[in-house]
Amino acid sequence: MKIIDVQESEAEKDKWFFKLLYDERLAEDFIWIPKAVFWDAGGLNCKIKAKQKYELLLRLAERNSIAIRECSEEKAFSDEYALLDLPETKDPFEGIRTDSYIISRYKDKLLKYGCFDEVVESFLLSAKESGFQKEAAELLERMLGRQKEYYDIDDAVRPVLIYKGVDICYNVLNIFAEQFGAALERMGAKVEYFDPEKEDVRLMRNAVGKRYRAIIGWQTYMFSITMRNGERYLHDAIYAPKFNFIFDHPVWVRQILTRSPQTVRILTHDPAYVNFCSRYYKKEAYLFPPAGTLPSSEETEKKYDISFVGSYEDYRRGMVLIHQMERKTRFLANRFLLKLRKQPGQTADEAFYQALRETGETYTDEEYLEKFFQCKSAIFCVMHYYRAKVIETLLQAGCRVDVFGNSWEGCALKKYPGFICHSDLLGEECMKVWQQSRLSLNIMSWHKGGFTERMANIMLCRAVLVTDYTTYLDGKFEHGKDVLIFRLDALEELPKMIKERLNQPQKLEKIAQSGFEKAKERHTWDCRAKEFLEGL
Repeated sequence: MKIIDVQESEAEKDKWFFKLLYDERLAEDFIWIPKAVFWDAGGLNCKIKAKQKYELLLRLAERNSIAIRECSEEKAFSDEYALLDLPETKDPFEGIRTDSYIISRYKDKLLKYGCFDEVVESFLLSAKESGFQKEAAELLERMLGRQKEYYDIDDAVRPVLIYKGVDICYNVLNIFAEQFGAALERMGAKVEYFDPEKEDVRLMRNAVGKRYRAIIGWQTYMFSITMRNGERYLHDAIYAPKFNFIFDHPVWVRQILTRSPQTVRILTHDPAYVNFCSRYYKKEAYLFPPAGTLPSSEETEKKYDISFVGSYEDYRRGMVLIHQMERKTRFLANRFLLKLRKQPGQTADEAFYQALRETGETYTDEEYLEKFFQCKSAIFCVMHYYRAKVIETLLQAGCRVDVFGNSWEGCALKKYPGFICHSDLLGEECMKVWQQSRLSLNIMSWHKGGFTERMANIMLCRAVLVTDYTTYLDGKFEHGKDVLIFRLDALEELPKMIKERLNQPQKLEKIAQSGFEKAKERHTWDCRAKEFLEGL
């Protein structure tokens, strides 16, 4: 058992680097590494399959003055340390690939100390003995020339840059950014943040020419920034896979998606939005829903039978916007709204297409997108109409519903005795309420194939998730076993379903436990971070 010590002396820095370079045996055995140093160096390089510990230790020695010593297992155990215990591949060419990368990465250092030629000769001799001399020489030449083979490996240990600063909907996007960033760090990635609300955006000019493992935005406008001449996007000059998470219907964020480089990929939580981005914005788009976190403390008391954590908006406000539209657009928007209200199982895309088709006119994709954008208020209307209707259906049946959010104070539902309104919640307070709930409602913001962090967190808090149907649940969660599912076009069945479950506490507990286990296995931010890094 070995442990890495970080030393103060800069004089020892190069000494340990060259010790490691010339003696790979120092990377053998189990090794404990301080987590802070591990993350700062970029963690394990997932793009190499041989000599991972050896390559990592060289990076540590490059950045820090370290020492490697023997230690007792008991002393090493600590939350501040990570244990490296990796199986090594026996494929000799993978070892050659790692060595050629190492020589290329540290070329300047080796030249400075006059040992570059010696290291290359040793490398080629070893490759010859393995029967790969020609392949090794060609690979090393490409690596030294900083061709694709080099950056395929080197970019994997560069920082992930995350954009913060979009303060909407109770700061939820910044919370997502922090939770996903923390999960990436737990996977060994180095994470940097930039907050355009608090930092001068002009500082991003310093990133021109730099490389990152990935750049991630959360419905951000940062990818729309252009260079001084306005003819080129800033991010065209920053080298990294770039991703923008989109959580609303893509028609709402048209400007963000149309004014950004084509290389920016879209991550979203609904398959319909994936298709919409691909067709109308010509962007690569992928299904990648948000996730949840395990609560930081246990809460066993169940104070609430049915809770709902979310905001209220009077749907009539959206109707006012529709009535202010130009006459032809107003008729189309009203037709669109009527279809959404009468057929609540439809996606917004399906309903708008039907409404537009009934006009008898045809449009290009660009014209279709413009019309959809003009009528988008209808989605806002129907979403909040059904949010209130679901809760009122329960109240009319005599159920008690505890809602959380100051926005509910002025709504008409306060006339029902079972309607209990609480103040706004922040962060961990939401988790506590879900822990204290037997059942908690999720009412989709018209994401008909989506999955949200609210759904994941309710289950991770061991409450029973009660949600309107979304195709994402198919094959992943089973009604009556893991979750309770209702349909907006059959709301009359919801009160009976809930009352039956509340009268069966043992069955309710089993559903909560099953939902918890599935959410923990597949729907935490750690799961998403692992999936994301493996996909780069």
